[in-house]
This record gives sequence, C-alpha cells and structure tokens, in this order.
Amino acid sequence: MKVKSSITGSIYEVDIRRVGQSKIICPECSHTRRHTKDRSLSFNSKNGIGHCHHCNASFFEYRPYIEKKQYIIPDWKNRTELSDKAVKWFNGRMISQETLNKMQISSAMEYMPQVEKETTVICFPYYYREKLVNIKFRDGAKNFKMVKDAELVFYNLNSILDQKECVVVEGEIDVLSFIEAGICNVISVPNGASGRTMEYIDNCYNELQWIETFYIAVDNDPAGVALKDELVRRFGTEKCRIVNFKDCKDANDYLIKHGSVELRGLLSSATELPIKDIVNFEEIYDSVYSLYQNGLQPGLKINDPEFDKLLTWERGRLYLVSGIPSHGKSSFVDFLAVKLNIIHGWKSAYFSPENFPIQVHFAGIASLISGKRFNTADIPQSEFESIYSHIINNFFFIYPEDDITIENILEKATYLVKRKGIKVLVIDPYNKLEHTRNRNESETEYISRFLDALSMFAKKNDCVVVLVAHPTKMQKEKDEEKYKVPTLYDVSGSSHFFNKADFGIIVYRDFIEKKITVYVQKVKFKHLGHVGEAEYMYNLVNGRFYEHNGNPDHSTYMGRDWSVKENKSTRYNPNEYIEPESVIPF
Repeated sequence: MKVKSSITGSIYEVDIRRVGQSKIICPECSHTRRHTKDRSLSFNSKNGIGHCHHCNASFFEYRPYIEKKQYIIPDWKNRTELSDKAVKWFNGRMISQETLNKMQISSAMEYMPQVEKETTVICFPYYYREKLVNIKFRDGAKNFKMVKDAELVFYNLNSILDQKECVVVEGEIDVLSFIEAGICNVISVPNGASGRTMEYIDNCYNELQWIETFYIAVDNDPAGVALKDELVRRFGTEKCRIVNFKDCKDANDYLIKHGSVELRGLLSSATELPIKDIVNFEEIYDSVYSLYQNGLQPGLKINDPEFDKLLTWERGRLYLVSGIPSHGKSSFVDFLAVKLNIIHGWKSAYFSPENFPIQVHFAGIASLISGKRFNTADIPQSEFESIYSHIINNFFFIYPEDDITIENILEKATYLVKRKGIKVLVIDPYNKLEHTRNRNESETEYISRFLDALSMFAKKNDCVVVLVAHPTKMQKEKDEEKYKVPTLYDVSGSSHFFNKADFGIIVYRDFIEKKITVYVQKVKFKHLGHVGEAEYMYNLVNGRFYEHNGNPDHSTYMGRDWSVKENKSTRYNPNEYIEPESVIPF
C-alpha cells in the first residue's frame, strides 16, 4: 500500500498485511532512531489513516487518481422510423424531414414513468464521435426522460469538434432550428434551463477548451437568463456573445416567425458582454428595471430558522468567520457549505490544511449529509457509495504541496470555477497560508491587498468566499473561567478584516452552558440580513447544528439523510428536470 505523510508530503510504500489496525515501522522517522525496527506507526487499513506515536506524523492511503465515473451505454437499436404525425408536427415547426433524418431522430415505444406505461415517444440520440452515449425520450404530453446512469453531454456535440465557434441553445428543437438555418455547429444543454446539474460541462470540458467564441442563444425567460449567466461564468466572459431573439421566446419561435435567413443573421448581431471596468447601463436595463419594480431582494436561505433570520446568501460576497480556537468555526462553515449544496446545488472548494488528512474532512462532510456516524454500522455500503459519489462531484479540495500563497490558491479555484462550477470557496484558516509581503509593505497594507484579492475573486467569478481567521489571544471574563466573546476587530493582524469583509460571523462555544452562539456582527448590505445572534446545540455524532433546546433530528443522534428527497425512497436524480417547450401531439 502507498501512504502519504502529512509532515513532508512524501509518498512511501508500506507492507500492511492485516485488515484493520496494524503496528508498522514509520517510514518518516525510523531511519533517524536508534531502534530502527520499532513499530511506532499505528495504521488502520479499513479507513486508510495512520499516526506515528514517535514523530507525530499522520499518514493516509495515497491514491494518485480517482477512477473515472462509469456510465451506462444505451442499447443501440436501428431506429429509423418517424411517425407521420411527428413529421407533420416538426414540419409545422419549420423543421424539415431532411434535418430529422440527418440527426437520426426516430419514433419508438418506451416506458415513461410519468404516465407509468409504454407510450409513443420521440428519440433524440446523443452521440460522441461514433459512440451513442445517451438518448432523450419525449412523449406527446411533454414528459421526457434520459437513459438512467448514462453520461450527460451536450446534444450534437460532434458538430463542434473541429470548430472555433459554437452556438449554445436550450433544447434539441432549437438545435434543429439552427441547422435549418444553415448553422450546424450548435449544441444544446441536455436538461434544459431548469436542470440542476451541469455535469455535462465537466464531461465535455476538453472539447469546449478549443472553442474561441460561444454564442449563447437560450430562451428569453427567467430560467433562460439564469442558464445564460451560469454558462457565461463557466465559459468566460471574454469568450461569450449573447444572441437576442427580440420578440420571440427561442430559436424555433424565431425561425417560424422570421425565417431561416433572419435566424442565421442573429449571430452577426450578437452582443459582446460589457468591457471590463466600463459600465454600460443600457446593457443592464432589465436588472435596473427589476430593481425599480421589486426593490432589493434577500439572498438565498438554508432552511435554518435561526440563521435565516439573520443572514441570507448572495454570490460575489466575502464572508469572514472567526472565533476562539476549538469553538467550532470550521464545523459551522462545513455545516453552511453542505446546506448550500443540498438546498441550492452550490459546489464548494476548500483550502483547509487544518482539516488534514483529507479523509477525516471527507468523513465529516459525509456525516453532515447522511446524519449518521461515518462507519459501516450506521451507513450501509450502498448508501456510502451514493454519498461518496455526491461528495466527489460537489466538494473539491485544494492542497498544494509547496506553493500555498493566496495567488496559487485563487488560480486553482478559478480552474475549479471553469471546470467544476464551484460557487463557494472556503479558505480555512488565514494563518495557514504562506503570506508574501512586497518590499516595504506593512502587515496592514498586505492584509488590505489580500482581502481585496478575495473580494475581486468573488465578484469576477460570481462566488461566495468564506475566510476563516483566528482572533488574537483572548481575555477571560473577570472572575470567571470562560472567555469573552471576541469581535471582528479582534482578528489577528488588522482592523481591515472587519472593514473589508461584506459579512462578519463569530462562532462562540459556551462550555458551561453547553451551547454554541453564532453572532452576526457585520452585514454590509441590509437587504441580505442584519446583526444579531442565534443559539445552537451541536450534534457530536453527525456535526450538525440545531436549535438550542430544540429537536436534534427526531430526538435521536441519527438524522435524516439530506441527499434523499423528502417523501421519496430514491435519491436525487440529476436527469430529472422540467423543460419548458411546446407539446408534440403524438
């Protein structure tokens, strides 16, 4: 077995012959000792974690790569027939039979879970090179499904493999519409604007890297606007052009109303996104008008009655979390990150060297999600595999071996924005970074520059940044054993931590009262929250925070698995979605 040292990062080959706990020679310090054969390293082969009782080095099983997810390959059937009724409907949408044949669209009988029976469907095959990777089935009542556990990719992906430009649309019929207009390098998201998962970007990442210009041509509705914003964030503002369908909802409506020549001409009038550092109010008219009509709106909530009263979440902001060591700062940040992921689908990236080895951090997140102890007695194998898959697709860990400057961390985080779509970056804690001050730069000036870099990253990448920072040495209450509640001004180094953060949170543990109080001490934007406090109890078994004197998940230490849908036995299926397109009458 290969193991990695937490002290030096060195990788060693060790001989572990027992299942479970073993005593072995420490590869890190044995050569420096008089008794070189002393077995001072305790290693557990079940959880892949070990610790040397002599040099205090921790070890974990080293796996140089994570095996690529295995997908189901759909059964290939020589489907060539398309019902006359379906052909007529497509013709009514200005889609010719020639285009339908080119894209190998066919009819079939397929079981549709929405109606619980076999029914006539249209089949949209998804190919990558010569391989069929998925199929979308759609019936006449606008029910649809894709092949369970098959790979999610863009529809018509082959059309962009040798291209420098591509059009990105919201549905297969929009792809067919652009093909009718003579534009073939067009792809569609597989699960519409309402699809929660964007796994298809991860799966097609290498193919997308060659594209120099993306024409974003999605629907003119709120869901389409949200999809447009996320595609721009993932592809990069400098690469994107926005197609405006004017008085029409989408590409197919535009084709029907204005014809193929006009649809093709829309690309030449596609608008560039605002040039950096120059604000053009004409281009943000819609958002300005929405503010005029509706006022400032609160951010997202995490379904926690206590905390939601104080603070809501908006991307592009810097959140500072502080508190006395061992009072639960990191645990509360994990709790927040998991809630944002489960409820809103936000993915997180961590630079968290204090949560090392990474397996222990992984176990903590797994317990938060499952509501159970991370062991075989409480979490069966099938549930573990599902939770494992969820974590590796939603939580990412940045652990540089040498360069741990903020510049390197933000560079890796930017990659994860583009590659994985993270929306939360956690830096825990500040003092574990390697801080390189410029010549003649004071500590206060450096901290100001450091916080500016975090704020700019949050705004540029439309992410939440959570920075954990320790306070200075704390003073105890007069004539009492407990410490005073710190403030944001107590954060070690500079008052800039208070001044430049958008939000400031203190986590304080009262060991006498056996409760944890979370103080929101700064809220820069009043529509997103207010100053106040919330009291919690802490569940030592699963890491969850719950209302003080409240019910800790059904009055037991075991809680509900957050990744399982309420009132359903199945877990969240990323292929379930609602796509707002017109009904096909067949």
